[in-house]
Amino acid sequence: MKAVFEKVDAQDESSIVAFQYSNKNFDAPWHFHPEYELTYIIKSSGTRYVGNNISSYEKGDLVLLGPNLPHCWKNDPKLEENANSLVIQWPKELIKQLPAFRQIEQLLKTSQRGVLFSNTPDEVILNIQKVVAARGVYRLVALLELLDGLGILTQTEVLAGSSYKFDLSSDTNSRIQKVQQYVNENYQSKIRLKEVADELHMTEQSFSRFFSRVMKRPFFIFLNEYRINRASRLLVETEFQVNEIGYKCGYDSLPFFYQQFKKFKGYSPLAFRKMYRKMGD
Repeated sequence: MKAVFEKVDAQDESSIVAFQYSNKNFDAPWHFHPEYELTYIIKSSGTRYVGNNISSYEKGDLVLLGPNLPHCWKNDPKLEENANSLVIQWPKELIKQLPAFRQIEQLLKTSQRGVLFSNTPDEVILNIQKVVAARGVYRLVALLELLDGLGILTQTEVLAGSSYKFDLSSDTNSRIQKVQQYVNENYQSKIRLKEVADELHMTEQSFSRFFSRVMKRPFFIFLNEYRINRASRLLVETEFQVNEIGYKCGYDSLPFFYQQFKKFKGYSPLAFRKMYRKMGD
């Protein structure tokens, strides 16, 4: 499958698309579009891809994406409830450069690499709902109010790396999507470079150079990021023992699992689990 160019059609004269999505899965492929996009997850959890960033997502996830930034959300197939989100998309020409909009302009500039908002205030969520409910000029006013509120939030994370360049060629994105799919289906087993390269009909050397050039990191770092994100979800959501989780996520060496977990999460697996359970008390 190729990376999809998504054509966004405005719903009214405001030029803003805003809607609630509900389906069994987030079925959009790895795709891009020239509009800005704000996505709030009402229900669902899984893996989020933004540029060269790979992260877990869950209920309450709020991400702002700049134009032509490849992205997709892949929910955990074991979830029984529908994937549910609020989505707002608007053209980059909509908001003009005015002194009063400097804070918004800075936010939109940062969104070129994707912005994740943490601990989003209830007021912001209400403003997202207002944009979805409004029509015409009222929708534009509601969007400006929403973006102004987002611009003052300090608990944010930039997602794609600073060196990431957006290669939008269909061949490149098709290959990256195949890699994502292969890792998603095989991460619990030992993955060899040759197996992934064969999926793309490339030599190991060619695949390694290609992946590092596009994603700005070697394939096995990407693979370990994916596995550790899966492990972190199991630590939070299940009662599996830590060692069992390591094996379930494809690690046959527990010391290496512990090393990689500390590298990507900053905590040992057990400390990570305790921290999240304390937050839920």
